Amino acid sequence: MAKNLRHLRALQAFDETATQSSLTKAADVLHVTHGAISRQIKLLELHLGVALFHRRPNGVELTKAGERLHQSTRGAFSTLQLGVSEVRRLHHRQSLTVSLSTSLALKWLVPLLNSFQQEHPGIALLLDTNDAFADFDTSEVDVALRFGKPGWDGLYHEQVRQEELVVVAAPSFVERIRLPMHAEDVASLPLLHDAFNVGWESWAAQVGLSADRINSQSIKYVDSAVLLEAAIDGQGVALARHLLAERDLKLGRLVRLDESRVPLDRGLYFVCRPGDQEQVTVRIFKKWLMSN
Repeated sequence: MAKNLRHLRALQAFDETATQSSLTKAADVLHVTHGAISRQIKLLELHLGVALFHRRPNGVELTKAGERLHQSTRGAFSTLQLGVSEVRRLHHRQSLTVSLSTSLALKWLVPLLNSFQQEHPGIALLLDTNDAFADFDTSEVDVALRFGKPGWDGLYHEQVRQEELVVVAAPSFVERIRLPMHAEDVASLPLLHDAFNVGWESWAAQVGLSADRINSQSIKYVDSAVLLEAAIDGQGVALARHLLAERDLKLGRLVRLDESRVPLDRGLYFVCRPGDQEQVTVRIFKKWLMSN
């Protein structure tokens, strides 16, 4: 075992070269020179007594022996990386990496963080803002805040908030209009469209209007935060997620035009690895989150 472990660095050089099909690219990834990679591979080939690569003008190609070895090293180094990440994650328990969408961070969580830091100054938060779902198998994310339907097999999840849509606009946009407005009057205004959530047609059905009263020839926004900014800018009326619009409503940047609420079949969920919900920092963050 000790003799084989002496070649761990050579195996790493081999694995990265096989993955990249290039000595130069492997050297870049491992932050060493091209010559260092070449020497490690030659050392490994000498130790095994077999060629691992065919040298080509535009890179390298695995031999049959190299293909067999790469099947082993690929899984082994992936397992090592996961182990290192897990140890690092568990060691830094006073820090918490939270994955969430950019719109949720901007419009909801970030404005609340000052209170969390005042209550728990010993816990450092790292916000990983990414609209893609965090992969708990390959990342160092501790907690994810996901908007959707429960369907995350093998993960612990708990609902933070059930979501609904409300009709909002900038106060200046409706300053001469008496509120709350009638549905027919709302439908006559420029309507901003959210490409991700259910549209104005669902609102029309909720308030008893015909869907043909809705003008769909307008800009569609994929990002909910951008949709709200367009409404704040006075570009039209938004059918917005209530959770994201709450702060702007409280600060008077937006007003609700009617009392309608369009329920969504999705909500905001707290997600983590099974068992991690019992870790002290995760439990503290979840308790604080549920109270806001």
